[in-house]
Amino acid sequence: MLRTLRIRNLATIEDLEVELTPGLNVITGETGAGKSIVVTSLGLACGDRADASLLRAGADRAVVEAAFEPEAPAAVAARLDAAGLDAAEGEVVVRRELAASGSGRTLVNGSPTTVGALREIGDLLVDLHGQHESRGLLAPERQLEILDTFGGHADALARVEAACAALASAADLLARRQALAREGQARELALRETVRAIGEAAPREGELEALRRERAVLQNGSRVAGLLDETIAALDEAARVRAAERRMDELAAIDPPLDTLSGRLAAARVEIEDVRDTLTAYRDARDFDPARLDAIETRRVAIERLLLRFGPDEADALRLADEAAAELRTLANIDAEVEAAAEARDLVARRYDDAAGDLTRLREESASRLGRAVEHELAPLALPKARFTVVLAPRGGTAHPRGNERAEFQLAANPGEPPRPLARSASGGELSRVLLALHVASDVAEDRRVLVFDEVDAGVSGAVALAVGARLARLAAAHQVLCVTHLPQVAAHARSHYHVSKRARGGRTHTAIVVLDGEARVDELARMLGGKKTTEAARENAAELLEEARGGRR
Repeated sequence: MLRTLRIRNLATIEDLEVELTPGLNVITGETGAGKSIVVTSLGLACGDRADASLLRAGADRAVVEAAFEPEAPAAVAARLDAAGLDAAEGEVVVRRELAASGSGRTLVNGSPTTVGALREIGDLLVDLHGQHESRGLLAPERQLEILDTFGGHADALARVEAACAALASAADLLARRQALAREGQARELALRETVRAIGEAAPREGELEALRRERAVLQNGSRVAGLLDETIAALDEAARVRAAERRMDELAAIDPPLDTLSGRLAAARVEIEDVRDTLTAYRDARDFDPARLDAIETRRVAIERLLLRFGPDEADALRLADEAAAELRTLANIDAEVEAAAEARDLVARRYDDAAGDLTRLREESASRLGRAVEHELAPLALPKARFTVVLAPRGGTAHPRGNERAEFQLAANPGEPPRPLARSASGGELSRVLLALHVASDVAEDRRVLVFDEVDAGVSGAVALAVGARLARLAAAHQVLCVTHLPQVAAHARSHYHVSKRARGGRTHTAIVVLDGEARVDELARMLGGKKTTEAARENAAELLEEARGGRR
C-alpha cells in the first residue's frame, strides 16, 4: 500500500503531505483545486515522464516522495535486486526530483536509479487509471497476466515455463555440439596440441615457485655453503653445554631449587643438537653443482612458457588438459553426440508444445468467461450494450515462457461498432469505468497493487454513480484504492476522505489538503450534492448517503 505522499513545488502545490489508509481513499474538492495533481505526482513517483512545466512558478526544483509497503514484497524485492537497489526490508521509498534546468534525480531507498527502472518497479506497485492515460491494465503482458490469474492457470503456466527452460537448455547443448562438429579437424588438432604440450611438461602444482626458491639458493651457492659450515661448527660447541649440564646437576644435588635450571639447560642442549642435525642433513642433501643450477633454469623457463599459454598457474594448465581430453573424447563420437542432442531437443520441444497447448485451451475458455464477467459489470456503469472480448493472438517466433499467445482486451462500446483494443475504443471516462469493471470482474487480488482512479465517474450521475461507488468499495476490500471524484455517491463509500482546496495568500495560489471526518465530511458531501450553497436538506441527504454506504460495506 501507499503510506505517504509528499509533494513540493509542483503546479499550485508548495508543500503538501498526505498519509493514506488501507481501503478506499477519495479526494474531492472544487474544479481546479488541484485534485489531479495528487494523481500526477503519484504517477511521477512510479516512473511517468516528467515535464518541467509542472514546476511551481519561481521554483527551480520540485520533489515528489512516496513511501510504499508492497503487498507482494518478494516480487518487488526481486525487481529491486535486479536494478541493483536495496530492498530495505520490504519498504520502497521513492524520491523524484524535477529541475527547471531539465536535469533531475530519481532515488529508490536512497540509491540513485533510472526512470526506466523506477517505472518497472512502479508497475508492481500501482495501477493508475486517468481520463487521458492509463498504466497497468493496458500493458499487453499485464492483460495476459490478468487472464491467467482470472482462470487460475498458475500450475499450467509453471509447466510451460519449466518446459521452455528445458527446451532452451537442450537447444543450447545441440548448438554447441553442432558448432563442435563444424570446427572438425582444426579443433581436434588444437585440443591434441594442448594435451601433448601440458602432458610432456607434466607440471606439478606449486612447482614453479619451488624452482624459483631453489634457483635463488643455488645462485648464492658458495655463500650458503660457507654459512652452513660455520653455523654447524658453532653448534658443535653443544658439548660444552653438556658439561655445564653435569655441573648444574651437581649444584642441584647440593641446592635442590637449582634443579629447574638444570632442566632448562638439558632442553636447550636438545634443541641445539636438533638444529645442528637438521642443518647437517640440509647441507648433505643440497647439490651445489653448477649443472644443477642449469637444470633448474631450463625447467623454470619451460614451465613459465607453458603457463603463459595455459596458465596462470599449474592447476589451471592441468585442468585445461583434462577438459581438452574430455572434449577429444566427445569429438571422437561427435556425429552420435549431435544426433543424441537433436533427439533430446525434439523430445523437450514436444513436451513444450503439449504444455503450451494445454495452456492455450485453458486460456480460450477463461477468455470467454472473463468477457462475460466484464460485460456483466459494465451494464450498471452506463455501458449496457458494450461488448468486451479477450482476443488471443499467436506470438510467433521461438518458444516463450508464457506460452504461445498474447492476450488483447478489446471493447465495442456501442452496438454496431467493431471491437477495438481497449486503449483506442473508449473515451476517458468510459475507459476508467471499463477498467474498474475489469478489476472487479477479474478480482486480481493476488498482486494487490494500489489502484488509482482519476475521474472514473466523469459524465455519470444517479444510479451509475452509486454503482461506481459500490464497485470501488468492493475493490477496496482487497486493495488500497485512491479515487479522485466529483460525486458524493462515490465519496460516501470511502474509508478516508481528503479535501483539496486552493486559496490566494501573499499574491500566490496555494493548494492544501485536509482529512475530513464527522460533520466536516457531511458538509463536503452536502456541497457536492447541492452546489455552492449548502442547505439543510443537502446535509440530510449527505448523512443518508454515508449511512447507506456504511451499510453496504458491512
